[in-house]
Amino acid sequence: MKNNREPIWKITVTIFTMLMILTLLCSGVSAKCTVTPTPLGAGTPPATARISCCGSERIDYTAVAASSSDPRIVQFKDLSKGKETYIRWDFGDGTSLEGTKITPALKNPIHKFPKTGFYISCMTIKCDGCVKKLWVHKNIVVK
Repeated sequence: MKNNREPIWKITVTIFTMLMILTLLCSGVSAKCTVTPTPLGAGTPPATARISCCGSERIDYTAVAASSSDPRIVQFKDLSKGKETYIRWDFGDGTSLEGTKITPALKNPIHKFPKTGFYISCMTIKCDGCVKKLWVHKNIVVK
């Protein structure tokens, strides 16, 4: 009479191995986007920290990974306060987006970078109460 425990043991090891492989593959698929302010005075025009104009109006933004599987897809979020009349995004990869019709797609665009890496992005706005344009730069690291 044969011992039936050996086939059950082989099946258990095979299932365990497959689960471990799937776990490792899934854990490696997480996009990451790090955002930090560009050092003051760097870039053209010179980078600034969160800046304000006319009291409560200010310019600032952040960016987060927009995809769990492709780190090159980044969601930019406008954190500015005030009545914006113009927005321009320079993504740091040679592309930009701008307009005077302030829509949700213009305020919080999703951008796909050509490859992972380090980018210096810039947001430029003009507000109703300001006669000048305001800009702020951030370092974007897409991993």
